[in-house]
Amino acid sequence: MAINFSEEDKEKLKNDKSEIYTKRTEETYAEYVKNLKGRKKGKYFADYYLKFVITAVIIAVSIMYFINGKSSKRDTALSVAIEGDAVSSGQLAGFAEIIEDELNIDTEHEMVDIFCVANDVQLQTLLYTGEADIVISPAENFQKWAKAGCFYAPEDKEELMFYNDFPEEQKYYSEYIDEDAEGQDGSKLYNYGIYLTGTDKYTKELGGYISGPVAGISSTSENIDNAVSFLRYMTRE
Repeated sequence: MAINFSEEDKEKLKNDKSEIYTKRTEETYAEYVKNLKGRKKGKYFADYYLKFVITAVIIAVSIMYFINGKSSKRDTALSVAIEGDAVSSGQLAGFAEIIEDELNIDTEHEMVDIFCVANDVQLQTLLYTGEADIVISPAENFQKWAKAGCFYAPEDKEELMFYNDFPEEQKYYSEYIDEDAEGQDGSKLYNYGIYLTGTDKYTKELGGYISGPVAGISSTSENIDNAVSFLRYMTRE
C-alpha cells in the first residue's frame, strides 16, 4: 500500500537534516567517513578496502616469486644419475661443486646435477628424455640399459675414442639387442661403458658404495663434451 504524505509532512521531511533524508554527495560522504570513530572506522575500512589490499599483496608476492624463480633458474650443464647406491644429498651436492669447478662452468647460469635414482622407471624416463647425460650403475644393472642401446660406444661418437686408451679389464662390453632387426645374432659386443675402478674418486670423493661401478654416456645426451670431461676426471689418477 502506498503512503501518502500531506503537504505539511513533506515540508517537515524537506527540512529534516538527519542522514537518512539527506542526499549524499562526494563532499558529505567524505565528511561522513572523516567523522567515523574507533570500531566503526575499522569496520568501514574492512568492508570497503581490505579485500583490495589483500588482492594487491597477493599479486605483488606472486610477481616477486616469479621474478626470483626465473632469475635463479640455471641450465643443467651435466646430469649424472646414480643407480643402485645410496649417497647422501650433502655428498652429492659437494661432489657436484667439485665437478662444476673441474668443468669450469659459469655457476651463475649453469649447474651440475648429480643424484640417485629410485627405480628403473625413473631412470628409463631420464634416459629416454635426455635428462641423464651419465649413468653410474652396478655392472649387472648397467647391462640391461646397454642391451637396449641406451649408451654411446666409441664407434658412435668420435669424442669417445678415448675409451680405447683404457686397459681391456676396465672397459665394459655388452651386446646390443635390436628387437626390430631380423636375424640378430647378438654376437657383436660394444664398449658401452668404463669401470670406475682405476681410482678411488667414486668411493672417497663422491662417497659411493657400489663395488665395481660402471659409467656410460647416454645416447640421448646433449652435453657430450661435459660428459666426456666427467669420465676423464673420474678415471684420472
